[in-house]
Amino acid sequence: MNNRIYVAIDVETTGLQSGLDEIIEVAAVTFRGREILDRFERLVRPRQSVPLKITRLTGIDPAALAKAPRFNEIGAELARFIGNRPIVGHSISFDLTMLRAQGMNFNQPVYDTFDLATLLLPQATSYKLSALAARLGIPHPDAHRALNDAEVTAQLFAELTERMLQLDLATLGEMVRLMGKIGLPLRDLFEEALRQKARNAFHEPIAAPPEPAEALAPDLPPLRPTGDARPLDLEAIGAFFSPDGPFGRTFSGYEPRPPQVEMARAVAQAFNQSEPLIVEAGTGTGKSMAYLAPATMYAVQRGERVVISTNTINLQDQLYNKDIPDLQRIFAAAGLPPFRAALLKGRSNYLCLKRYHELRRSENLAIEEVRALLKIQLWLPTTTSGDRTELPLVDREQAAWNKVNVSVETCTGARCPHFRECYFFRARRAAEAAHVVVVNHALLIADLAAASQVLPPYDHLVIDEAHNLEDVATDQLSFNLDQAGLLKFLDDLFQTGGAQVVSGLLSELPVVLTELGGGGAAGERIAAAIERMRPTLIRARTAVYECFNLLTRFVQLDTEAGGQYDPRLRLTKGVRQRPEWQEIERAWQNLSDMLAAIGNELAVIEEQVRELNEASGELDDVLVRTEVLRRFATDARVRSGHVIFGDDDSICWLTYDRQRDTLTLTAAPLSVAEILQSQLFTQKQTSILASATLSIAGDFAFVKSRIGLAEGQELMLDSPFDYEQQALVYIPNDIPEPNQRGYQQMIEQAIIDLALASGGRMLALFTASNALRQTYTAIQETLEDHGIGVMAQGIDGSRRALVDRLKEFPRSVLLGTNSFWEGVDVVGDALSVLVITKLPFAVPTDPIVAARSEQFADPFSEYSVPQSILRFKQGFGRLIRSRDDRGIVVVLDRRLLTKKYGQQFLDSLPHTRVRTGPLANLPGLVARFLQAKNGGA
Repeated sequence: MNNRIYVAIDVETTGLQSGLDEIIEVAAVTFRGREILDRFERLVRPRQSVPLKITRLTGIDPAALAKAPRFNEIGAELARFIGNRPIVGHSISFDLTMLRAQGMNFNQPVYDTFDLATLLLPQATSYKLSALAARLGIPHPDAHRALNDAEVTAQLFAELTERMLQLDLATLGEMVRLMGKIGLPLRDLFEEALRQKARNAFHEPIAAPPEPAEALAPDLPPLRPTGDARPLDLEAIGAFFSPDGPFGRTFSGYEPRPPQVEMARAVAQAFNQSEPLIVEAGTGTGKSMAYLAPATMYAVQRGERVVISTNTINLQDQLYNKDIPDLQRIFAAAGLPPFRAALLKGRSNYLCLKRYHELRRSENLAIEEVRALLKIQLWLPTTTSGDRTELPLVDREQAAWNKVNVSVETCTGARCPHFRECYFFRARRAAEAAHVVVVNHALLIADLAAASQVLPPYDHLVIDEAHNLEDVATDQLSFNLDQAGLLKFLDDLFQTGGAQVVSGLLSELPVVLTELGGGGAAGERIAAAIERMRPTLIRARTAVYECFNLLTRFVQLDTEAGGQYDPRLRLTKGVRQRPEWQEIERAWQNLSDMLAAIGNELAVIEEQVRELNEASGELDDVLVRTEVLRRFATDARVRSGHVIFGDDDSICWLTYDRQRDTLTLTAAPLSVAEILQSQLFTQKQTSILASATLSIAGDFAFVKSRIGLAEGQELMLDSPFDYEQQALVYIPNDIPEPNQRGYQQMIEQAIIDLALASGGRMLALFTASNALRQTYTAIQETLEDHGIGVMAQGIDGSRRALVDRLKEFPRSVLLGTNSFWEGVDVVGDALSVLVITKLPFAVPTDPIVAARSEQFADPFSEYSVPQSILRFKQGFGRLIRSRDDRGIVVVLDRRLLTKKYGQQFLDSLPHTRVRTGPLANLPGLVARFLQAKNGGA
């Protein structure tokens, strides 16, 4: 394999859009194995100017480019260098697309090291060339220069092909078999590896591909109560965090934080007294350790499980991969008893071995299914979790995952032949054995909805990022239904292709019963139920089309009458009184009756199948499918009835997607407070709720009322940061309000002036993506002329990539919306100016916002303002992330000064100096404030 000569290619360009952007540098190297044989490198003069972000990324001097040749002057030389050798590149399709746009053609084999790495290096955290080079110890001193990237790609290819030869014969054979189904270019490489391996076969035993169980540790016994009911010692908790206590002895240079100690003692007290605690802990408190330490001590002492729930995957990962291992080390060093922790996710995150093997054996596989199977094949021997986050699935391969993950529809639980090594049930058993179980809010609420079928039993709960709980509960307890979902249900029962029945439970059941010898009386009852159901199924299909046609026409008429297009139509009593809605109700009642009839027959079939299965044990799969379809028939009928006929406890709306021409029915709970109160908080001995943003002007009442937390202790802790010295809030008093003329132009100019004064180092938060895009277009050219880059969410890459780039190139302005208001963490000088362009009020026409507003006498003051304040506090929290940070928050919304509610927003912030004045004074103030070393502006 390593005797062939390959050529590795890389290009640098003015941007990522082929047809618009141009090549500015091209390089290639010929190589054999790890030996570089020859090099080619040329700068290329483009017709357009090079964006600042590209100059920064590549380090290419614009003056050198101005003297470089055009591509047509070097193209022939490059073509001769490449010749007809196989081409290697990292994400090579982009490079080849850019070269083809210059008239070059390639007929030789092409191998992509990105594709190869996603196969051979599962669980890598990143597949960027620089990250892979770092992981494999390949020197990469000059990233984003074409020659260096080409050489690194050659070394990466050599490393990966060597790893290919480490695979056993059975695995290589399976890879070649699967690749043969879709003609994947990489197949040649695996075939060559297979041939080499086969030649040496007598040196090594032939083995089947390793089964996952080989990599898995044995199960631990479930957690058992110890019977030790002594309360936690609050003095000992305080000592734990002291400089000469376990914490201080573990971390050099440790400084105790009084708010952290106060929170830890309050958490311990809540455990001792079995009462709820709601705690707001400002940035820098160290709240994760403040609840983890006492919660773990309590769990170990009593042998009782504590569940910790977070909203974001970031915090879930931080707790499980960093904070908990740190705490385990501290416990071990202090001679404290060890504790076990587990991470548990929803079942769809785990690989189902049964479904995986079934898909592998399938004859008709789509390209993305084969690509997903190839990745799983090489991942299986190394994974101990079976968690999809370890698997580098891209684009449509994600959809293929839904054919191999654990699903309620196909899971037979303990009766499955793969149950012992099943990743989901292993994770579940690990959680049963753990003192601390880390979950997310979505799983926590799913467990409520499924009547505690998801998590192991627990009596103690810590909810971090608790300000998100209402939204997640609303989302998880909502119901959605569309035409495709109903038609799939009917197809899963009975699908015909012309005169021939091709699939569906009702066509497969008779075949299964025949194999069991007919099934006797139970078999006859099943056959009779199937016959009764067939005509109903045919009519139901027609009824589904009729109902959705009527609904679509209704939404379109409403849009035409209302003028401005909104894809969502809330179904109020007024809407349901229209004559056209009466016709929809009649059509839906007809469909509902059919779903009831189908559900009744499925209940008959389910009962008979269960009886037969108890005797034979061979109908597990059929029984699960029947149960799921029967539940769907009931659920769809009852819950869609709430949408169509109205329900006082639900918010109902229709969403019409014009582009896809699809219509969705949604019902969400009007309030989640009663559900959380009765099914969560009153069921638990201990409930701790923590966040940096839970109070409005020093009061928890709003959040407590939203989530149903009736009583309990309250604790409000200031951040240990000195906001008076570290931060300044400035509100210009001479700009238009957001709904007035000239506001958008004023924002654009303000961001330009601010960025020039601060040298970038800025995050600007928006409440809508159209305002963000408008600003991006308006400010980019001016700022780039001054050497300040502009990046925006949804335009220049993922959230993580953008934040990393701001840290790497502080002379930048980053524009963000939605997810940027929370969880963005930039410590140090890279972020010195935070601009909040507009107070983050929810859209009043949103069905949930509109319906919940109606519950209040003064909806704006009692509901919209408090919600907006919590979001505003989250945004404000992006600026000061450490004791050494220093910066200015500029709020370009003078409603803080002109409206009564403005003071409430300001009273909810940490104690910070607030200045107001003309916009013109701001750039000078920012420049002075950021230059001042110690003290005010």
